[in-house]
Amino acid sequence: MDRAFREILGNELANYLELMRAKMAFAEELYGIKINYVPLITEGEIVVLDKNDGKIKWLKTKRPLTVEEFKVLADKIKENLESGYVEMLLAMNMSCVNGPGE
Repeated sequence: MDRAFREILGNELANYLELMRAKMAFAEELYGIKINYVPLITEGEIVVLDKNDGKIKWLKTKRPLTVEEFKVLADKIKENLESGYVEMLLAMNMSCVNGPGE
């Protein structure tokens, strides 16, 4: 994650996003499905975390957010991370996949 984004988000939440990327990779290995993105904001224009490069992007265009765009959206991203909303979205997708032994 870019230094500017890390400073805006804070080290704890920036580290959490890195952990989220690892969870996405683990889910891919476990369930055998490709997970490229996890939504960070779902209201209005969707903002996602890209597992492959760790960048925060607009889903529609796949363009990374600029620092200015991130500053505007940072509070909503923090709220969604701290409340467990992002984790829930990732977990909800896992229930749609037949896991090992099913």
